[in-house]
Amino acid sequence: MGVSKQARQFERGQRSGIPSGTGVLPVPDPRTWPDYIRVWYRQATGAANPLQVFIFDHGPMAALYLQDALTAAAILEIDPGEWCVEAGYPVFVFAPARIPEIRRRLSAAGYQISVLVHAERLQEREGYRPAKVLSITAGREKAQEAQLR
Repeated sequence: MGVSKQARQFERGQRSGIPSGTGVLPVPDPRTWPDYIRVWYRQATGAANPLQVFIFDHGPMAALYLQDALTAAAILEIDPGEWCVEAGYPVFVFAPARIPEIRRRLSAAGYQISVLVHAERLQEREGYRPAKVLSITAGREKAQEAQLR
C-alpha cells in the first residue's frame, strides 16, 4: 500500500499557517478532506450559510468539524491537544462544559451558533420531556370540519 499525498505532506511537516494562541495548528488542504466526512457533515447540518457554525455535543466531548474547526482556530486559542487531523480533516475537540464560552466568543465575532445533540442523548438528560407538537394543518382541518357540521 502506498502512502497518500496528504500523509506525505504531514510527514514533511507542512502546515497551513492558521494561528492559534499556542502556535500553528496543522490543517490539511480542504481539497483533500475525505468525501465521507463532507457528506456526513452536510447530512447533519443541512444547507448552511458561511456565518453558521455547528457545535456537535457528543456527551463526553464536543467538537467542531471541517470549516467550523478552522473558524474556531482563527478566533479562539486552541490547545494543540484539542486539535486533530488524523483522519485527514480538521477537528477541534473540547469538553462540553466549554460550549457556552465557545458559543459566546464565536457569536461575538458575528457567527450564528447551533449546538447539535443526538435525539437519544436529549432523552438521557435530566428533566427532558418531549414537547407536544402542534400541527397547524391538523388544527385547520379540525376547524373546517367543525364548521361543516
